[in-house]
Amino acid sequence: MPPSMRKDDSGSRAASDSDIVFRPMNGRHLFLGTSSFTANGWQGAFYPRGLKAADYLAYYAEHFSTVEIDSTFYACPAERTVANWGARVPEGFVFAVKAPQVITHEKVLRDCGVELGEFLKTMDLLGAKLGPVEFQFPYFSKSVLPDRHAFTDRLVPFLKKLPGGYRFAAEIRNAGWLDA
Repeated sequence: MPPSMRKDDSGSRAASDSDIVFRPMNGRHLFLGTSSFTANGWQGAFYPRGLKAADYLAYYAEHFSTVEIDSTFYACPAERTVANWGARVPEGFVFAVKAPQVITHEKVLRDCGVELGEFLKTMDLLGAKLGPVEFQFPYFSKSVLPDRHAFTDRLVPFLKKLPGGYRFAAEIRNAGWLDA
């Protein structure tokens, strides 16, 4: 286990020079990570020069305890890709994944059971490393959904159909709807 992932006597990660450690409060943990483990400019700034892209995730997991996978928003990844992600990080690492845009943007929560089922089945390959599944919604114009009531009329039935055993999160971009 890399030094930055070792636990001290309290069960929390031991600090290294590059770590920020958050101790559990009331039995809850705060996970620190970024919205990707690859980005332009990270080579030499975060990742050591010469580190192969195939080794980025393992290196990242030595310094952070979670990552948001944004690429899942564009399409459900191959099972081999997801299994590879899980194999490259230690126990206790958490992946937050975005639900595919076909669910949130194209079908806007209607008739998307097949796509959601396929996505969750693929993400199940992460096992205990699967964290929240995020539904990132676009800003809806009034021509698509006139108000928050029209949105919740779609959202509530969708939420009732979500399977147990998962954690879900929602990102809503219509600021005016947040006064509910």
